[in-house]
Amino acid sequence: MRRALLPLISLLLAGPLALSALAAPGGGNPAAPGRVKKAAVQPAAATVPAPRVVVADIDSGINPYHEAYYAGAGPYAGRSGPSSVTPDVLAEFGIGPAQTIELTRTGNFAADFAADRATWDAIEQGRPYWFKGTNIIAVSFDDTVGKTPILADEGDEHGIGTSSAVLDAHPDAVVLFLEGMADPAAEQLAFTHPAVDIVTTSYGMPGSPPLPFHLTESYGGTVLRGKLHFGASDNSPALSPPDSTSGPWWTIAVAGFHEGSSGGREALSGNVVDVVSDFTQPLPYCSACESGEQSVSGTSFATPRSAGTASAVLLQARRKAGHVGGPVVRSGLGSLMVSGNGTELTPWQVRRALEEAAHVPTLAEYDAESALLEDLSSVPVVDPVASAQTGWGLLSPDPRYGVLAKAAEQLATPTSTKGAQTCAVNTAQHELRFAYWNSVAIGSESFGTTEDPYLPC
Repeated sequence: MRRALLPLISLLLAGPLALSALAAPGGGNPAAPGRVKKAAVQPAAATVPAPRVVVADIDSGINPYHEAYYAGAGPYAGRSGPSSVTPDVLAEFGIGPAQTIELTRTGNFAADFAADRATWDAIEQGRPYWFKGTNIIAVSFDDTVGKTPILADEGDEHGIGTSSAVLDAHPDAVVLFLEGMADPAAEQLAFTHPAVDIVTTSYGMPGSPPLPFHLTESYGGTVLRGKLHFGASDNSPALSPPDSTSGPWWTIAVAGFHEGSSGGREALSGNVVDVVSDFTQPLPYCSACESGEQSVSGTSFATPRSAGTASAVLLQARRKAGHVGGPVVRSGLGSLMVSGNGTELTPWQVRRALEEAAHVPTLAEYDAESALLEDLSSVPVVDPVASAQTGWGLLSPDPRYGVLAKAAEQLATPTSTKGAQTCAVNTAQHELRFAYWNSVAIGSESFGTTEDPYLPC
C-alpha cells in the first residue's frame, strides 16, 4: 500500500459458531408426486431506476463479514441500511443470482468462513460479485496461489480501511472494490467501466519520485469518460506534482488533516496538493473478525474519505436532476456527470464546486494541546498561507464544515468565494502539473497535448 501508517493495535476475534453457508435459491424438499399445487404467478413489481453513485476503490483485500458494511452498525447505525445496490446497478455490472453472495454471519469468523468455503472457492477472477445486504460489489484481480479471492489477508487489512472510509463519509455510495493494488487490469476496469463515477487510489512509490508514467487509463477515465479520480499523496513531505498516483493534473491530490483532534495539517503528507482530508480515523481494520474498529492513519484513508464526500455531493445533484446511471460520455463535447431536468454538469464543474466548497482551516481552529498529546506531526494552518498548506481546503462530510451544503449551492449557482491568493496559488500548482505531465513525462497519456479542460477560479 505504501501510503498508510501501520495501526498501533490489532482486534480480537469474537462471536459464536456459524449456522449456514450461502443459501441456495428455492430451498426445501420437493413435494410428493401427485400432490404438487400450481402456485399463482405474481407479476414482478416494477422497479423505477434511481440515481446512484459508484466509487471504485482499488486496494488489497476486504472483509465483507464485518458488521460495519451491514444495517445497524458502523455508518448505518441509527439510519437506514445499505440499499444502493438495486437491480439496475446489478444489471450494470452483469451480476446475477450466481454472483450474489449472502455470507454466514454469526460473529465467529473462523466458523463462518468455514461454512462459506465452497462459495469462496467458486469465485472467478475478474468477475464482479455482490455481497447481499451491503453496498459492496467486489472483483478480484489477485491470482496469488492459495489466496482467497477478494478476502483480505491477515496483516494486510488496508482495503478494509479504505472501503470503510468511503462508506463512513457516504453510506449511500456503491463501492466497487477492486482487489489488485497497482494492477493494470484493476485500474483499467475502474477507469473504463461506464458505471463508475469516482475512483480512489491509495498506493504509489514512496517519496513521490518523478516517474514518467501514471495509473493505467486514468487520463482517459477522467478527461474522456467523465470520472473523478482522487489520488493519495505520499506519507512524507514530498512534492506531489510528479507523483504517479496523485500528481497528474486531472487527478485530485489529497494530503492529511486532523479533523477530530488538533485541527491541524499533517506535516508527514505530500505538499502541493488540491485538498486535505481526515488523516486519522476509527475504521474496521481486521481480516478475521466481524466487529470492532481501530485508529488508523495515513493519506490512504484521507483519500477515500474525500472521494466519499464527493460522491455525496454528486448523488445529491443527480437526485435533483433525476440522473440515472453513470457518466454520460459525449464524443467531442465533454462528458457529463449530471444530466436531467435542464441541468448539465461536467466533472470539471463538479470539481470546481468541490474546490469552492472546501473548508479553509484557520489558526484559531488549531488545538495545540491536542497536537502535543495526539498528533505530534500536526502543524497549524496559518491564515495568510493556508492555500499553500491545504490547497483548496478540507473535504469532509462533517456538518460543522458545511462542505456538502456549500457544494450544492455552487452547483446551482457557481460563485468564486475563495480569495485572490487562494486562486493564484492553486492555479499556479495546476499549471506546474499540467506542464510536467504534458511536456516532461514522456510516458504520460497526455504528453504532447495542449487542451486543458480544467476550470480555473
